[in-house]
Amino acid sequence: MNKIISLLLILFSWNITFSQSDENPVFNSVIIEENDYNDYTIVSNYYTLHNNIENTLSSVYISEKPTLNQIEDAALNLPSDFFIITKDRKVAVMIMIEKKPNYNFIVLKSKSGQNSNFECNLKGDISENRANEIIKNNYDSKALIHNGTLIFNNKKFKIISNEQIEEAVLNLIKTEKLNEVEPSEIIIPSQKEIKSYILTESKEGGDLDFFTEIKGKEYDGVQIKPGVFTTLRSIALYQWGRACFDIGVNTVEDAYQIYSEYTEKTINERDKEYIRMGFYKEWEK
Repeated sequence: MNKIISLLLILFSWNITFSQSDENPVFNSVIIEENDYNDYTIVSNYYTLHNNIENTLSSVYISEKPTLNQIEDAALNLPSDFFIITKDRKVAVMIMIEKKPNYNFIVLKSKSGQNSNFECNLKGDISENRANEIIKNNYDSKALIHNGTLIFNNKKFKIISNEQIEEAVLNLIKTEKLNEVEPSEIIIPSQKEIKSYILTESKEGGDLDFFTEIKGKEYDGVQIKPGVFTTLRSIALYQWGRACFDIGVNTVEDAYQIYSEYTEKTINERDKEYIRMGFYKEWEK
């Protein structure tokens, strides 16, 4: 999923000015939900602050330790929510909400490559998903959400609810008949399909089997950076976690669950640490 969305984002990027780096075109995202509507499905996605603004591999990298003012600026001005219309898992349309300075929709038809802008009547300062992430990440210990308002960095921001965004997107689809757009051959696999693939390929001899070749040598030491040493097992876990991200596992917590199912054991904290580092490519930053 992450790979496919990154490819779609590259198609978008020539008309979007949020990208700060031509060398790093990736703007990481997570799937929020999928909803079926008669003959099409809407995949709702969210561009996170985490794994982007502090990630040197991201197109919107700011700093390894961004200030509250930098986080505020990113939270208000970087794209937040985007939606993919699919038919039988094939991508037809991508819809992104942009703020410049008023909200508008950017629509890309995947098969033709045609993109268009449409007015958007959303009012407010910050999306619900973005506000929730700010609280979850604890950027500001005094931050809170109260009566539809985010209080952050000693300021108040009106939240645009997910319900308001969904209504606006559905109205756009209906008005512009986006549900009738013919899909491309780009396929978005379901999380269930991705999980099944990972479990299969993690078995001995599979593409994601990083463990068989190090049997008996798991705890041999190896240098990964000048002066930094770890074990072959740690590297295998890192590679497996990285592969999960690249293939499209939605969150690192999902990767933990898949690993537990693969090993038929409860994952321990040490294994979590190396899978997490691989998922976020921390040795490569």
